[in-house]
Amino acid sequence: MSNVEKYLKGDKTIWFIALLLSIFSLLLVYSSTVALSSRAENAEPFDFFMEQLLFVAAGFALIYVTSRTPYTLFMSIAPIAYAVSLALMTLMLLIGSSHNQAVRTLLFFQPAELCKVALILYVARQVTLRQDRIKDFRKGFLPIMLMMLLMILPIFLTNFSTAAILALTCFVILFIGRARLLHLLATVAGLAVMLALALCLTMVVVEAVDVKKASKGKVTGMLAVSNKIINKTRLETIYRRLEAKHADSVDGSVSRASALVQSDYAHMAIASSGLIGKGPGNSDMRYYLPEAYSDFVFAIVVEEYGVVVTCLLILCYLILLFRVGAMVRKATHFFPAVLAIGIITQILVQALVHMSVATGIAPVTGQNLPLVSKGGSSMLCTFLLLGMLLSISRSQEKETLEQARSAAAAAQPTVGHGSEETAAAGEEALAVEAITSLNPRSTV
Repeated sequence: MSNVEKYLKGDKTIWFIALLLSIFSLLLVYSSTVALSSRAENAEPFDFFMEQLLFVAAGFALIYVTSRTPYTLFMSIAPIAYAVSLALMTLMLLIGSSHNQAVRTLLFFQPAELCKVALILYVARQVTLRQDRIKDFRKGFLPIMLMMLLMILPIFLTNFSTAAILALTCFVILFIGRARLLHLLATVAGLAVMLALALCLTMVVVEAVDVKKASKGKVTGMLAVSNKIINKTRLETIYRRLEAKHADSVDGSVSRASALVQSDYAHMAIASSGLIGKGPGNSDMRYYLPEAYSDFVFAIVVEEYGVVVTCLLILCYLILLFRVGAMVRKATHFFPAVLAIGIITQILVQALVHMSVATGIAPVTGQNLPLVSKGGSSMLCTFLLLGMLLSISRSQEKETLEQARSAAAAAQPTVGHGSEETAAAGEEALAVEAITSLNPRSTV
């Protein structure tokens, strides 16, 4: 056990949760990809299992390296990470491939996932460097906000929910970083008004185009230009989903098409679960949910494992929140504290949105369940974020050890040259005692 702890630096609870959720994801991916393999030629569930296993292995290699990297390096490379991520995101908009009516991938990689990491790092760095003027709108708040919007806008054009979650994470960092609440609320109100106006314009254009097509007329002029712009963004998708959600809540199934949609199958999976579920690999709705292994994996969790295991899964995310809270309370520097808050906010909000979609609280967004859903870019970037948390935790453990040694050295009486071994043993005993007094949970 001591040999394992020598390699696993940082908070052992975070390591354990990462391992537990990764093993759980392997079971779920193997189960939920049965239907996918039946629709694909020369594909077996074991193939998807092995693919997920490779991502998990790569993720743990990434988390290991990141956990041993000083967090001060993250602060130094934040501007470079920001620039590279923005360049990749722009390149994806130009030559990227599409999936589910959105351009999201660039050579099998999703730049938006890397943008999450880069922007959290960048905002945490800027908040730290501008602490003396963060309350000044022009000199402190506005420059950070403009750089945020520059990164979030291209993400919004391809994935609204990812952009919204990332924006919320950055606002939390700014709030914890002592930005004025008035500035934050004014910015949120301004962005909400702009989005509302854009959706109103989308509604007018979409309805006008539908009328033209119904009458077999030709879409020309400004209407054609506006329709082309809307088709290049996620505005029409957002409008259609909000319209469907509203129609469903007002008039139930009467106002919708007769065919069931993917969210309906997710609700059926959850409703048929029971306390202990149907058992691993016994899901029925996996054959009907097109994204059972990613966007709706939470529904498969509930259906196969029941309410009890689902509550334990949610508890894992809450334990992560608790461990980060303890980490922030122990922080002696500002940057690692706000970085840790940003990381846990991103992970938890994404998990909450995913669960809300599966349970019907929110419209379909396409968000993965962190560390559980099948995925490459998303899983690797989540491991990277956890590695940063472990790096911060490792630095805190190192600071605690140094404080303990200093306390032991100060308490050690002067000894003669003939008793060096006794003095060393006494210093070690005092160090252990000092570490225990500083942090009862620490292990030596």
